[in-house]
Amino acid sequence: MSLLIRQYNRTDQDKVMKLHIEGLQQFNASIGDPSQDKDMIDIEEHYISSGGDFIVVELDCEVVGMGALRNKGNSIGEIKRIRVDRAHQRKGIGQIILGALESSARSKGYNKLVLDTTSNQVPAQKLFEKNGYIETTRKMIGELEVIFYKKILSG
Repeated sequence: MSLLIRQYNRTDQDKVMKLHIEGLQQFNASIGDPSQDKDMIDIEEHYISSGGDFIVVELDCEVVGMGALRNKGNSIGEIKRIRVDRAHQRKGIGQIILGALESSARSKGYNKLVLDTTSNQVPAQKLFEKNGYIETTRKMIGELEVIFYKKILSG
């Protein structure tokens, strides 16, 4: 079993879009049509070329996970789009993705991270809280309750 964490490249587009859609459907956490999410259509523009990052996790040459870091300005990064293929969940891959994104944020000079998830995505909530993210607020967006978190990064 060989696990590889690497930066996204364009040949990954179909695989990460599939992970994105399936991840939202699994928890009934979609606001609108996820295949039309602009950031997922042009990952390079929304993440990589604007001071963020987008990583994929391969297991035995198959993309099984992904996650993104968006530059919010003022040394703040936003964790986005953490997804793990259903067949590979509960094996620590989400933790690996979050750790890699936090390392990327530190190397880019971010000192604060923010993120959000829905109340339907209980495994994500547990992951973030276990890693020191603090809930800041909740807000209804359509039918979904969205939970916002923050974390101050230390050296």
